[in-house]
Order: sequence, then structure tokens, then C-alpha cells
Amino acid sequence: MKKITEAVRNPSILLTTGGLVLLSFASRIVGLLRDRLLTSEFGVGGILDSYFSAFRIPDLIYNFLILGTLSSAFIPVFSKLLHKKDGLEDAQELVDDVFVIVAAVMGSFSVLMFIFAPSLTRIVAQSYGPDKFADTVLLTRVMAFSPLIFSLSSIVTSVLQTYKRFFAAALAPIFYNGGIILGIVFLYPMVGVIGLGYGVVLGALFHFLVQVPALVMTGFPFRFTFGFNWSNLRRLWKLYWPRLLVIDVTTISIFIGTSIASTQADAVTIFTLAFNLNALPLGVLAVSFATAIFPYLSEAYAKDDEDAFRKYLAGTVSRIIFVLIPVMVLMLLFRAQLVRIVYGAGAFDWRATTLTFQTFTIFALSIPFQGLIPLFARALYARHDTITPMVVGIGGMILNGVLSWALIQRFDVLGVAGAFSITIVTICLVYAGVVFRKINHGTINGVFAYSLKVGLVSLIMGLVVQGLKMLVTWLGVNDDTLIMLILIVGGIGSIGMGLYWIVSKKLGLTKVLSIN
Repeated sequence: MKKITEAVRNPSILLTTGGLVLLSFASRIVGLLRDRLLTSEFGVGGILDSYFSAFRIPDLIYNFLILGTLSSAFIPVFSKLLHKKDGLEDAQELVDDVFVIVAAVMGSFSVLMFIFAPSLTRIVAQSYGPDKFADTVLLTRVMAFSPLIFSLSSIVTSVLQTYKRFFAAALAPIFYNGGIILGIVFLYPMVGVIGLGYGVVLGALFHFLVQVPALVMTGFPFRFTFGFNWSNLRRLWKLYWPRLLVIDVTTISIFIGTSIASTQADAVTIFTLAFNLNALPLGVLAVSFATAIFPYLSEAYAKDDEDAFRKYLAGTVSRIIFVLIPVMVLMLLFRAQLVRIVYGAGAFDWRATTLTFQTFTIFALSIPFQGLIPLFARALYARHDTITPMVVGIGGMILNGVLSWALIQRFDVLGVAGAFSITIVTICLVYAGVVFRKINHGTINGVFAYSLKVGLVSLIMGLVVQGLKMLVTWLGVNDDTLIMLILIVGGIGSIGMGLYWIVSKKLGLTKVLSIN
């Protein structure tokens, strides 16, 4: 336990993580507002099926080639060059070369997606009628250019993260969702369904532009020159190519889910909305922790400081566990109320609510495991190990595919959500075994003991919250209005979290959050 409580007490890491959490929370709130506008305007199925399906091909290409792929290779190499004596020029050349290559490659993919959109769209729109399919193709063609903009933006994000400048990068998703909202509120009424696609591209452009001032403030010199530094690019490629063989388990699971769900009416919208709600605490908390710690892990490994690496990792694992287990419990207890609060407006009826919270329940069971996977993967990337994530990822894709096919036959879209959660839990446990074996056999024992204590306290909190829910029902409190739903969830949830905090503090579990 001592190893856990003394881990990661660097004030700058904690303050950075706190800032990221706040900005991520703001981004997720804007994202939920975006989804509420969509569901209240369109309900489930129809245009929303087309809209969410159109995301999948561009999103898959971007995730496969850039997100979590390029940055995972780029940051360790770029960081090493910056910390190397007289390495600034090499670092500068690396950024310049990557910008040019990424622009050329992703630009080509965008053009190809535009040309072949009808054939590609059929994968994620299998049973759509002519009009619905035409809308999906149209939106896919417009959205095909968003990966190009996002890819260039991700390079800027990676440079800023290496310099430990996280604010602008965390602000970018808020502007992205803002662009989508502009598309829903203003562009759709003006030009029709294509306006929704324009909003996505506009949001991607906002995502890029909001980071440029922060990049300028780093003082990092840019000079786009002709010719490439092949030595640095070979180092980058050595880390990058194995990651190319691994599509993120979450991304491929959602892609498979969308494809299978497109055979059923309204299922794509239900599946996507349930996953988006499930992802709320992950984007706000877990990803913020993993993002903030990655440069420190890379720097510790570059300096051969294994003790610091071990403490950074163990402390961050403990923090993720500390926040996500009780959050999972609360989200499961309030699953129906959360769906009604977030999506229950306008054309989103009770049938849609029921199907969404049932699917969300299955997703939510794996929330802590979903939160740990990005951290474990980054820990391996920081150690320049891309082979292990490649093998684990391929195994996860195969497992998810087999389970999805088997479970969809009996449980429809719920089966795909079940396949996702089973795959995530399996992958997380494999990652944990590999990572902790690499750094220290004893560390995992402390993390496991800490997890059991957090789980026990969360269970106590859950029993109290369930009791309070039953009391509210017995008293006949009317929860038909949005305000009352928010008051009930917020009030009982706050009592539960307060109890969780008090008991955790008594047991010393909150020490992982200390900056002293």
C-alpha cells in the first residue's frame, strides 16, 4: 500500500490532470448538448442513423492511421530529441517532415473516401432504403475531409503535450463540438442534411485553429523545407508500423457494432447514444489521467529512471480506479434517469429511452476496464514497445468479432454491447499482467489490494444510494420533469459520493490524490 500512496505526487502532474478533467468535463457537457439537440430534432433512426453511420468510415481511417497511432510513436521520439544535447534542429526537422507526409497521405485518403463513398458506406448502412442510403453517402463524402484536418491538428497536439502544454489541446474538443452544434442549429435549416456534415468539418477546423496560438507561444521553430531527415523518420517508423497493425479495440468494436446494428431499424442511433453516455466519465477522467502522464512516462524511460516510471504508473492506475469504480456504480443505479436527462426531449420517446438504457447498462459494466486500457497502452508506448499492444490488439479484434457474431444472433444490438464489454475486460487484464511484469512484480499486488478496498467502499455507497432511491419512490416524488430528474440524481448522487469520500478518507484511499 505504501508504494501506491507515495506514487505520482508531482504537483504539476496533478494540477495538469485537474485542469484537463475540468476542460474534458466541459467538452463532454457540450457533447451531450450536441446529442440532445440531435435526438430532440430527429428522434431515433432516419437521419440520425445516416449521420452516425457516416462517421464510421472517416473515423476508422483517422483512428487507424493517426489517433493513438502516430502520437504514440511521435511523442517518445520527439521527446528524446528535445532532451538530447543540440537536438532541437532534429526535433524541428521531424515535425516538419511529419506535417508534410501526413498532409499528403491523409489528403489522398480523403479524396479516395469521397470517390468511393457509395461502396464504403454500404458496409455501415447494410439495410438502409434508397433515401436513407443517399443521405449517408452524402454525409460520408462531406465528412471524408475531417480526418485530414484532424490529422494535422493531432500533430500540433502531440507537440504541445511534449512541451507539457495541455490547455489548448484540451480546449480543442469543445470547439469541435461547437462546430457540430452550429451545423445542427444553423446549417441544417439552411441547406438540409448536408449541413450536418458541414458542421463536422467546421468543428474539425476549429479543433486545429484553437491550438495554433499555443503552439506559437512554445517558441518552437517551424521551417517547412524540402527534403527529409530519413534517420529520424526511420526511428519514428520503427515505433509506428507495429501500431498500424492494431486498430484500437474500442474503435473497431464500435465500427463492428454500427455495421451489425445497421441491419435493424433505429439500432445504429441506439447503439451510438448508449456508447456516448458510457464514454462520459472515460473522456473526462481516465483519458485525462493517461494523457497527462504520458509525457512523464516517456521522459522517465528516456532518462532510464525506472523508479519514477513505476511510481507514475502505479499512482495513475490507482487514481483511475479510485474515480471510475464509484462512478460506474452510480451510473448503473441511475441508468434510466441519465438517459432521460441527456436524451429525453422532443422526438426521443419512451421506447427509445428503454432501448438506450438497456444497451448503456451493458457498456457501463466495463467502465473501469475501459479507463485503464489507454494508460496501459501508453505505458508500453513510452517504453518504445509497440509489439505487445499489436499482439494484444489483434487478439482483441478477433475476440470481439467472434463474440459479436455469436451474441447478435440471440440478443440483437444488446449482444454487440455485451461482446464489447467482454472484450474490454479481457484486454485490460492481459495488459495489466504484461505491464506490471515489465516494471515490477510486487507493484501489481498493491494495486490489486487497493482496488478491492475501493470496490468495497463503492458497494457500500451503492447500497445507500439504492436505499435512498427506494425512499424517494415510496414518498411518491414526481420525477416526470427534467428539473426533478436532475435534482433527484444530483441530490442522491452527491450524498453517495460524499459518503464514498468520507469512508475512503478514513481508510487512507484518498492519499493517491495528494500533492504533498
